[in-house]
Amino acid sequence: MASGAAKPGGSEAASKAAQGAKACALRFTEALSGYMAAAEDHEAGYFAGRAAGARVRYRATARINDLESFLRDPQHAADMTGVVDVAGLGRGMPIEEGRIELFCWREGRKIIAYHLPFRQGERRYLLRGEKHIEDDPGFDVWKDMTTLYAELVDLSAAGGPPIAMGILRIGPLSALRMLFTFRGAGGRATASAALRFLLFASRELRDTYGLLPW
Repeated sequence: MASGAAKPGGSEAASKAAQGAKACALRFTEALSGYMAAAEDHEAGYFAGRAAGARVRYRATARINDLESFLRDPQHAADMTGVVDVAGLGRGMPIEEGRIELFCWREGRKIIAYHLPFRQGERRYLLRGEKHIEDDPGFDVWKDMTTLYAELVDLSAAGGPPIAMGILRIGPLSALRMLFTFRGAGGRATASAALRFLLFASRELRDTYGLLPW
């Protein structure tokens, strides 16, 4: 047999390896909405935006291409694709090279960080935000996991402050729907990857809030 010839079963083994790698891929979708306006802080921007009807929404899918690398990465980063709606600016604006970082640390605080660039015409914008994962008095895990403190930045105006600040949230029904958006390679691969991800998230929450039994 020539040295370059494939060994019997080699293609089958390669196929199984490729399927195993693909099985580690996982994606899920979430949608948040709220209000934003020019303000000095997020809460003031939320109330000013609500009074003006300045609603901001996004619907985005997080894609974890390699679950093993994601779990090892201290930033737990994943790509995000989707669309952004900003009152007075546009609707259905595609997210370009979006990113989410889950349960990472910034300045001594555990957060979930969002980086969602998009374009309207010739101008580029960034919707960025943080969910603050920290144990305050009372049962606040639900509030922390569903509240995004957001800022809108005009990337075409280099170095400028945010043009709007506010708060976006996900409601109970939308949060429940999100659980049904987990997708992987299909069948058991999807179930296995989703379970590993949910166990990872549960451990992070348990380490912070100390209330979860699993």
